[in-house]
Amino acid sequence: MNSNQQIQLQQKIIHYRAEIASYKNKLKSLELELKKEKMRNQYLQEKLHQIQTAHVDQYEKKIAMLENQLLSYEVALEEEKKQMEALKKNLSLPPKEIPLLNVRAFFNYSLILPEEKDEDVLVIGDFVIDNIGNTPLHETIVCIRLNPPEEAKLSGKITINPWKNDESFNTEWTFASDDWREKIKTNGEYWIKPFQHTALMPNDQLRFQNFEIRTKQTVVVEGFVYCKEIPKGTSSINNIIINC
Repeated sequence: MNSNQQIQLQQKIIHYRAEIASYKNKLKSLELELKKEKMRNQYLQEKLHQIQTAHVDQYEKKIAMLENQLLSYEVALEEEKKQMEALKKNLSLPPKEIPLLNVRAFFNYSLILPEEKDEDVLVIGDFVIDNIGNTPLHETIVCIRLNPPEEAKLSGKITINPWKNDESFNTEWTFASDDWREKIKTNGEYWIKPFQHTALMPNDQLRFQNFEIRTKQTVVVEGFVYCKEIPKGTSSINNIIINC
C-alpha cells in the first residue's frame, strides 16, 4: 500500500469517526427529546386527569345539589298536600259556633195617675230579661233600684222564705241576700233572684211579673241583671221615671 492509499484510508477513518460522533450526538439529542416527550406526555396526562377529576367532582356536586333540591321540593309538596287535605276536612265540618254572652233587660210597665191629689202614683209592670246570646246563663240575680229610696216602695210576688211551707213552692222570686231589708232602706235596692230556676237558655225569657211601685214624689227606677257568666252585670235598656 502506497502512501496515497494510506492517506485516503486515514481520511476515511477520520470521516467515519466524525460521522459516528455525529450520530452519537444525534442519538443523545434524540434520547433527550424522547425523554422530554415522555415527561411532557406524563405531564399532559396528569393535567388531563386533574381536569377530568375536577369536572367529575363538579358534576357530582351539582348532581348532589340537584338531588337535595328535588328532595326539598318533594317534602314541600307533601306538606302542601297535607295542608290541603286538612283544609278540605275543615271545610267539610260544620262551622263552630262562637260563644256569645248577651242579655237584654227592660221594663214593660203602665203608669196609673191618681184621681185624688193625695193618692199615690201607681206603676204596674214587668221586668223582662232576654238571653239574646247563644250560651246558657246561670245564677241570675236582678237588682231594681228606686231613687230616692225613701220616696217609693216596690211590692210584688217575692217570698222571704220560700222553704217555709208547701205553698211557697209556687213562688217565682225570692230575695237574694239575708240583709235585703237594709239594702232597701239604705239604697232603695231590691236584690231578687228566681226560685228553683237553673239556667236561662238562649232565646229564653225570664220575667219578674206584676210588680207595683207607689209614690207621691218624683222617682227614678233602674234595673240591673247579673249572672255567673256576666258578673259585672248589665243595666236595663230603659228606666221608669215618675214625675210628680
